[in-house]
Amino acid sequence: MINCTKIGVLIDNIESALDGQGRFIEAHRNYVELLRVLSDTHVDSTTIITSRDRLCEPSLNVEHYRLPGLEKSAWLHFFQNRGAEIDLPTLEDMQRAYGGNAKAMGILCGTIQEDFAGNMARYWQENRADPLAVTDLKNLTVSQINRLQSLDLSAYRLLCRLGCYRYQDVAKIPTSGLYSLLWDIPAIEHRQIITSLRNRSLIECHQGEYWLHPVIRAEAISRLRTSTDWEITNQKAAEFWTESIQQITTFKDAIQALEAYYHYIEINQFELAGKVILKSRNNQWRQYLPLGSTLYRMGCVQPLISLINQIIQKVENYHSERSVMRSICRRLESHNLSELYNILGDLYWITGKINLAITCQQKTIQLATKNLKSLIPQQENKHKIYYLRMLEVDSLLSIGLYQLDLWELEASSQLFQQVIDKAQNTDHHRWAEKASVCLALVNSYSGFHEKAREAVTTSQIIIQELNEHTGRHTYFIQMLGQTYLNLGDYIQAKQMFTTALNFAEKSHYTQVKAKSLSGLAQIYDHQSEFELALTYHAQAIELLDKIGAKCDLAVAYFQLGLTYQNLQSPSSREAFNRAIEIFTQMQAPKQVERVSKNYFTEFN
Repeated sequence: MINCTKIGVLIDNIESALDGQGRFIEAHRNYVELLRVLSDTHVDSTTIITSRDRLCEPSLNVEHYRLPGLEKSAWLHFFQNRGAEIDLPTLEDMQRAYGGNAKAMGILCGTIQEDFAGNMARYWQENRADPLAVTDLKNLTVSQINRLQSLDLSAYRLLCRLGCYRYQDVAKIPTSGLYSLLWDIPAIEHRQIITSLRNRSLIECHQGEYWLHPVIRAEAISRLRTSTDWEITNQKAAEFWTESIQQITTFKDAIQALEAYYHYIEINQFELAGKVILKSRNNQWRQYLPLGSTLYRMGCVQPLISLINQIIQKVENYHSERSVMRSICRRLESHNLSELYNILGDLYWITGKINLAITCQQKTIQLATKNLKSLIPQQENKHKIYYLRMLEVDSLLSIGLYQLDLWELEASSQLFQQVIDKAQNTDHHRWAEKASVCLALVNSYSGFHEKAREAVTTSQIIIQELNEHTGRHTYFIQMLGQTYLNLGDYIQAKQMFTTALNFAEKSHYTQVKAKSLSGLAQIYDHQSEFELALTYHAQAIELLDKIGAKCDLAVAYFQLGLTYQNLQSPSSREAFNRAIEIFTQMQAPKQVERVSKNYFTEFN
């Protein structure tokens, strides 16, 4: 009797024997018969085939397994077994950068051992910016992409074009994002081209979303940059992001819409990059606002400052650029620059750079006034004239708010009155209503309580907001809460802060959420519910610190100090000192004086 032993067969890297459709080329058709024999149920064997291309022989019944990236623990075990000097943060960065790829792991480990004496931290410090720094890894990647180029030129072009996407803030691209890069290919062929990349494991996919492995992307974008497709690919990608977001209801929507900015910057289309930030859409507050304003409300502050400044710097230095750039910058300066300064002013304000914020709004007014003078008052200019006048009153209102945060009460009062005088009973009457709410708050701080009470009880903008529940004027609702608080009407104040808080939580308006929490903390402080007050203070400070809202943070520390003072706790000293420190950085001497009076009252 013959004993049969089960055998295992390994056929490695079979892709070199396959054609562009995943079938064996004529010279290797014998593999078909071999695999048919090995897969026969009477043969007690298991056959494993490795291939970077999907095997698609219709006469063979094979099961396909895609190898996932190895987890961090596997990388750690591998490097430990080979005696490398383990630096966990470096290991995590490398595993993430290469998607856990096993082949990359082996190549990296060999390079680190040979060229860096096993010191992975030194290797990564030198090479982290270039995922293709290791020659073996680059050669492997290049050979795969070269093979694709020879077998399927359309799929090759799509792969290179996909290198234009950043895969950072938006890590995965929907199928429609791939279709947008196939502008020169008939739609009937789109699905097959994407399948070609998937079958060769050159593109990652999960639930209809796609992305490139960082190593593949590095080679793809390198080739795209030197091709004639570079500019049009970025244009098509930018148009895709812009058109795919029609309404902004989540932070994800806003971030996706912003992706278009980066594509225009890559091809030096600064005018179009500016228009991305200024493109208005309906948002969760039922407002039709520019993308930049919506992002600001969602707490995206520091990144947006950098993005806007990048455009403005190009505009202001246009005279040193080539003639085409000068033309672009002039158009941007004429139509959009004033609005960019308007948004930038609010961004500087929230970060505590109030003098810069004021300068930005003054530039907005200057440019808007200049443009208004150049427009003839006729029907086709009606919207432009409306918008430029809106920018003028909005900037005056903003400067009033900035002066209020500097505790320049008289200056802020005059500015709010100026807005009322300019906007009342005009197309911009809403700004007069907003300014009235602001002026009421100033009056409540200044001791003019009757004036303040009269203004808040007759405010049409607030009455409308509370009836319609849109959340459009959430910022002014919390201001109204502060006014009621100053007037000693804690029931109305709590109602306003709670309403603003609910709107802010639903719409991710972090600044208003924090200011409302701080207002509620002050109410609980006045009512001697100190434990609740401290809890709300802590929540407000955490949120404001997270988004870098310096002025509001200083005020929150000041209010925390007052609560500790009422508790006769020495912790008040620390809170007051923190408030003074931030106000000093902001160059707000009257706010420093305001805090110091409470500080010295207690400690002197």
